[in-house]
Amino acid sequence: MAQMVLAADKREIGWSALALGLTALAFKGAAWSYPQGAGTIWLVGAATLVAVGLLGARDVWRVRRDGDAA
Repeated sequence: MAQMVLAADKREIGWSALALGLTALAFKGAAWSYPQGAGTIWLVGAATLVAVGLLGARDVWRVRRDGDAA
């Protein structure tokens, strides 16, 4: 069975995109389930998405700096 091989930075970008998507989905579900607090939930969600994005960008930067050694 053939296995797809991606560069380390592409893998990190993929994981970061997946993390952002799952985080957004979690907050969308929370806002849907509690409409009275949807504004606050999305405010916290936006801050969380920024944090997740920054952490993902940091990992991509590290991989690009260090190469596949990480």
